[in-house]
Amino acid sequence: MAPNVRSLADAWLYRENGDVFPYAIWADEQVVGFALIDIDEDIQQYMLWRFMIGQEFQGKGYGQAALEVVIAMVQSHPVCDHLIAAYVKGNQKMAHLLEKNDFVLDSEEERELVFRLETPGVQL
Repeated sequence: MAPNVRSLADAWLYRENGDVFPYAIWADEQVVGFALIDIDEDIQQYMLWRFMIGQEFQGKGYGQAALEVVIAMVQSHPVCDHLIAAYVKGNQKMAHLLEKNDFVLDSEEERELVFRLETPGVQL
């Protein structure tokens, strides 16, 4: 699991590409989490590169609400047709969140499981 400062550094490094976007997750005028989204239009893919809800805010529905916003963003993008999310093996909270939102196992790597959600974009 990468710290948020690493995620912000990655967003800064890739800023010229215009395809990596950091988002603060807010609730009640307080930052409760962070998401980093990568868009790869060549393979029609959004990737939830990083997704974190602060430990003290977990179990309150913020992760579900934020993931719903991410999914809606993907569905509104006319070029991308799926969303990939990976997590470190053993992170049962993330596994439950993804499976609850219709993600399916796409591949397994040494330390991570990669899940995929088909999200046909809006046709313009």
